[in-house]
Amino acid sequence: MEFLLIAAIVIALISFYKRYAPVNGVECVPEDQMNQSEIIVDLRPYNDSTVNRYSTFQHIPYAYLKRFYKELPKENIHIIASDQVDLKLGIRFLKRKGYQVSKMTLLQQSQAGLIKLKKCGGY
Repeated sequence: MEFLLIAAIVIALISFYKRYAPVNGVECVPEDQMNQSEIIVDLRPYNDSTVNRYSTFQHIPYAYLKRFYKELPKENIHIIASDQVDLKLGIRFLKRKGYQVSKMTLLQQSQAGLIKLKKCGGY
């Protein structure tokens, strides 16, 4: 019985770490400082109202990342997401598959419908 309790606690701690711990080596960049010449991967869901359908970003929602990650080039990648959990899980997944993720941007929808950067530090 104690073994099952310890195993459950270890699994919960690992899950918490993967979802909420900061990712080392990835720079947080505001939306207005994004370089359009980089490879930008948008992890926001298809039905998110903040997604620009006509942008030059490669739009692969996190739910489909395991299926379509091989289509991405192995160059420096800039990740965009609207949720910190999707952002960190996506970065960790791509790094584990050998991709070089160098920058990230966390976006949210504001009251006026505009997209604004969430706070980079402290999450």
